[in-house]
Amino acid sequence: MEQHLPGQQPTKRVAILVESAFEDSEFLIPYNALQQAGADVKILGSRGHVSYAGKQGRISINADASTAEALARSFDAICIPGGMAPDTMRTNMRTVHLVRDALQQGKLVAAICHGPQVLIEGDLLRGKNATGFRAIRKDIQNAGATYIDAPLVEDGNLLTARRPGDLPIFATALLQRLGLEIEGKKLYDINNVEVPWWQVAEYWGGNSKGQITEAIEHAFQDEQYAADMCLQHAQKVGDKGLQIIYQDLGDEARQHMQLLTRRLHDLGGNLQPVNQDGAREARQDWHNIHDSQAVLLHVLDHLQARITSVYQMSSTLTDPITVAILDHMEVSLAKSEQNLVNALQQRLLGATIESTRKQARP
Repeated sequence: MEQHLPGQQPTKRVAILVESAFEDSEFLIPYNALQQAGADVKILGSRGHVSYAGKQGRISINADASTAEALARSFDAICIPGGMAPDTMRTNMRTVHLVRDALQQGKLVAAICHGPQVLIEGDLLRGKNATGFRAIRKDIQNAGATYIDAPLVEDGNLLTARRPGDLPIFATALLQRLGLEIEGKKLYDINNVEVPWWQVAEYWGGNSKGQITEAIEHAFQDEQYAADMCLQHAQKVGDKGLQIIYQDLGDEARQHMQLLTRRLHDLGGNLQPVNQDGAREARQDWHNIHDSQAVLLHVLDHLQARITSVYQMSSTLTDPITVAILDHMEVSLAKSEQNLVNALQQRLLGATIESTRKQARP
């Protein structure tokens, strides 16, 4: 039995579960936070003493043991990173049983992103409040849980979070629930949105300020180009309905540019238009496209590419505030996409009806 000096707190033992293609940051940030706080961290996979690679290719980690060798009573907490790994974890009943035993014994279980898939497999979410990556929202609800779209959801000894952007709050909550501290470092209030959480994440291995600002600049360039492009089409299109849609798209892009500019300013940077004549670049792209439907399709393609880009950034960045801005942009762009799709379908339907009428004429 482990011996402790009088007044000395026992070392907290935490298991982090891994399989191939775990989300790198969702392993790295909790792991570093726990290590710095003096926890005894063990890496458990379906097989022990083999190497598991992260989804992003940033890290590979050797498992200390397999989940078949582990007992829940040996740990104070179990952490389940996301990525593609939980879909493999859930097929290993020893892993599922380990998590089930931990919850039943009152141990802390912390799952982020796709991590709740392991909880779903063990029927461990019924009657719980939980969150997770939005792609598994319906799965969480079907498992009997109340899905809450929040950076951190606590229900008894269960902690869940949605994505890398929640990591600094998630890891901080994990330390606090275990009663751990990091010498010389203050653990912030997890409910305080004014905290510079991106710095907390960076300290534990998340995105640097440079990486965050680079993402903001990339998003800004996309929105600037879209604003210039839509202005050009609004000026030349003859269809009043499309003119209004293009004007609205341009206004929307400019609003996004303002949000991104303010965020970069908050991070200590300044953002200026990269191409002072973005309209000229837009004209080059569209110079040989005259058909209004072809223009509409090209605008739609560009809009869908922006949605994909924003989604990818919001799913990987570890800065909560920037991710919240990208979320807002994605929701707004998705609504605009539907408006464009409706306009396209109306015109396709109109063209079909007109073609049918012409064929029916004697």
